[in-house]
Amino acid sequence: MAANKSTKAQAATVDDSTMEQFKIESFDVRKYNTIFYSIRDLYGRESQRQLGSDNFDWKAFKLQFEICFGRPEDCRYTTEQLLNFAKYKFNMSLEDLLAYNRKSWELRKRREQQYADMEQINSVIQHIPEITNSHVNCYQMLDQQPY
Repeated sequence: MAANKSTKAQAATVDDSTMEQFKIESFDVRKYNTIFYSIRDLYGRESQRQLGSDNFDWKAFKLQFEICFGRPEDCRYTTEQLLNFAKYKFNMSLEDLLAYNRKSWELRKRREQQYADMEQINSVIQHIPEITNSHVNCYQMLDQQPY
């Protein structure tokens, strides 16, 4: 009996090496930093919850995290390893990590805008000396208002 031949067509891989300066990295490589920083933030927040905010030091945590995971530029672990770690520790997939990172950036931008608004208000208040240095007599103000 003759062996059956497979009728499935083999998919040809696309070689983009000829793109030279326009070549882009694969999706996983481009998302490595997002995954890395999302895991660092999640791990830090969980550690902060366990230790309490009084006993937690973000700078010390970041140093310890760098000892264990390295820096994003080092790529000590593959994207797949980081995703497996995120799934095991936080039950988060790639999509969850990307959404978490996006929300984190939105929150950061909102805080920066609030700080900028507060700085602007403080600079206006400091430029008006009669508001900051004068004493207001409430009784005089009440006498001036009609009943």
